[in-house]
Formats: sequence, C-alpha cells, structure tokens
Amino acid sequence: GFKDGTANPDASDQALMDTLVWTSTSDTALGQAGREPAWMVGGTYQVVRLIRMMVERWDRAALEEQEAIFGRHKVTGAPLSGRRETDVPVYADDPAGKRTPLTAHIRLANPRDERTKDKVLVRRGMSYSRGVDSAGLLDQGLAFVSYQRRLSHFLEANDRLKGEPLEEYIRPEGGGFFYVLPGVVEIGDWLGRSLIAPT
Repeated sequence: GFKDGTANPDASDQALMDTLVWTSTSDTALGQAGREPAWMVGGTYQVVRLIRMMVERWDRAALEEQEAIFGRHKVTGAPLSGRRETDVPVYADDPAGKRTPLTAHIRLANPRDERTKDKVLVRRGMSYSRGVDSAGLLDQGLAFVSYQRRLSHFLEANDRLKGEPLEEYIRPEGGGFFYVLPGVVEIGDWLGRSLIAPT
C-alpha cells in the first residue's frame, strides 16, 4: 500500500542526471585507477531486484507500525515529517528519530546528508502478482529497477538497509546487476559502437 519512487530526482534536469545517472571518465573522486573506460561514457549501471512481499504477515501489522517502518503516511504518501507526498523528509531537527524512526526505510535508504548528496538513485518499482504459491500464500511483490552512475551507489544504500525492520516482511528472490550501453546519438551511430568500433 506504499508507493515506491516518490522522492525520485527530476529526470528532466540534465545536469542532475549527469551527476547521478550517466557514467563519465571525469569521476575524479575515484582517482585515475577508478575511472570508467571511454566506451562506457554516457551509459549507466542498472540494478534489478525481484522482491517478494509477505503480504499476509504485513496485513496483520498495525497501520502505525507500517508507517514507522517506511517513514511515510500510508494514505497520503507524505513523509512523517511532512504533509504532502512531495514534501522532502526533514531529519536535521529529529536526531533521535522521534518523528521519523532512525530505522525507517526512507531514512536509511537516503539519510539526506553529505554521504548521499551525489548518490541518489533513479528508481522505479513495478508491482507484480503471480497468484498463490504451493503453500497457498500470495506470490506478489515489487520488481525494483534503479539506475546510477556507479554501482557502488546502490551497494552503499543496500548496506544501510541491512537489518531494517522491513526485512521481516520482504524477501529478495532474484535480479541482477547490468550495464546499459550509451544510446545512439546521431545518424549512422549504432548501439555498442563505443565498445566495438576502433577509436
């Protein structure tokens, strides 16, 4: 009953997408050895995760508990520190997590501090339902897809989520890490040219 991707960055902001999504050889923070090869410039890392939700167990949890686990109001989608779905969560004036628990999913995924300033994921969650499994339990969940300039940005977020209360209600069942090649940019260009064609 909670939306995913509410706080996605603005995909129409080219400068922001250059910072968050598209790979570049000018990632000076990594040093020379960590820079991407030239053929990868303009592509992006893609993460796909198939996350099964233990719906029957989740439905037995009280609304207040569900909202504390996610850090958002279920009906409006607003962060616990706000009133509208699009309100930016505020944590600076809540260091002890009295309003938004320190273990809330949105707070762990993106603490909105210097660690994550340039590492926000562009993501999309798509619900799936495959009926019931052999035990008679609902087989449904979320197909999660994210795009990021470096795979480490996803891995860092994933590490912060380890042990979160939401883990009691979900189970990752598949997915993978992929690299999306730079797109076709002009007439005569073709997908994979930067990787295969001589420079």
